[in-house]
Amino acid sequence: MPAFPSDATFTLNATTYSMSNRRPDRNYSYSSSFDNASFTSQIGYERRRQISRRRKRSFTFAYTNITGVYKAAIENFYNSRGGQFEAFEFDLSYAGQSGSIIVRFDGPLTITQIVATDNILTDIYNVNFSLQETFS
Repeated sequence: MPAFPSDATFTLNATTYSMSNRRPDRNYSYSSSFDNASFTSQIGYERRRQISRRRKRSFTFAYTNITGVYKAAIENFYNSRGGQFEAFEFDLSYAGQSGSIIVRFDGPLTITQIVATDNILTDIYNVNFSLQETFS
């Protein structure tokens, strides 16, 4: 099973650039929720049911001012997973926690070009994406 960030790499001129040593510079956001179902009757009574006892975590990462090779590493990894289709392993030490979980991309990969040059090493981009925990 592929893993992020270790499998997010890009090779240019026999040099491999990996996302393992490139942390998000705008930190990351983290949220967690439980899957519940609730029913409210017309007179105001409410009934709740917990669908799963396991919480689902989601992460949002923002990279600003990264070069084109790191953008290409993220974009290649995203395209290899088919966007939101394929799940992969996420190393939680990358987000300051311990362990690893199975996640998928949640939503689009947003890429904004800041500086355009003729060289991929000097192009500057902002990249944002979200990950959603899944249970296989």
